[in-house]
Amino acid sequence: MFHLACQRVLRLSGLLTALMLGSCATLGAHGDVASRQLAYTATRPSQLFDGVRYWRETRSDPLRQVFHVIELDLENPGLELFVTPVSATDEPEYRAKTTSRFVAEAHALLAVNASYFVPFKPGARGGDDFVPKAGEHTDAVGTVIAGGYKVSSVSSGLDRRINAILCVYPSAVSIRRGEVCGDDVVEAIAAGPLLLAQGAAQSFRRADRRYADKRHPRTSFGLSDNGKIGWIVVVDGRQSVTSEGATLGELTAFYRSLGASDAINLDGGGSTTLAIADPDGQPVVLNSPIHTGVPGRERPVANHLGLRWRTTEEARAADR
Repeated sequence: MFHLACQRVLRLSGLLTALMLGSCATLGAHGDVASRQLAYTATRPSQLFDGVRYWRETRSDPLRQVFHVIELDLENPGLELFVTPVSATDEPEYRAKTTSRFVAEAHALLAVNASYFVPFKPGARGGDDFVPKAGEHTDAVGTVIAGGYKVSSVSSGLDRRINAILCVYPSAVSIRRGEVCGDDVVEAIAAGPLLLAQGAAQSFRRADRRYADKRHPRTSFGLSDNGKIGWIVVVDGRQSVTSEGATLGELTAFYRSLGASDAINLDGGGSTTLAIADPDGQPVVLNSPIHTGVPGRERPVANHLGLRWRTTEEARAADR
């Protein structure tokens, strides 16, 4: 399997990988003196897996913002985007879990939080009165398809932010308006607002203006105009020492700087988390999540967008 081959490659360069990830974690937690004196800095991209690169960009003008970027080679037949599946005992709901736990349980290479969900209660600062807790039933809001199975249906206006959908087909990925992908879709997540459509910045008029214009932690996904490159962008926020977060306009501009043609905003705020698997398959959180006002604390969420290796047979079929 591709997963085993990847593990071997990572073990050969384990020390270098650990040093790079350790550096990112330290900078994310404490900041660095040099970057506070510059308007823009970026770490050197590191190869996490075959076809997957990661880097971190820090901006300090007009305020401090930290962007985490995962760049995906979508033409790599060994890579597969997937959505948290629902077990037979949990249908039709999910059971809330943190992103790092999902990475471990699903044997994913990496994952981020995905859909908006209900019920939800943010909880008191540092407290345990939040909803949902890990293991509790929760519903994704908007269309969700996992492994060809429709987990959740169209939102029907339940959340005004939802106006687009990320669609994963057997050999392509696209971002569309609305919540319908087509008959051959395998995985899908409806969210929003839509940030970019064919290179054009979109209006956030229908969304909550405070949500759009205020700086928050953000999770998002973008595509190049030819669909060959994908980007997962996670922005740390609500942490004045490290990162204030981004408005939707600033996130849109960041995607333009990457060269994206289409981009969609996913659930964010205290849900925002980016986790990867280390060479031993253990989850490592790359960003600085903030749940119940506590930096580094992960929030249990309904579902996730993950990346995994296909088997050799699946990869050959996807490459046809």
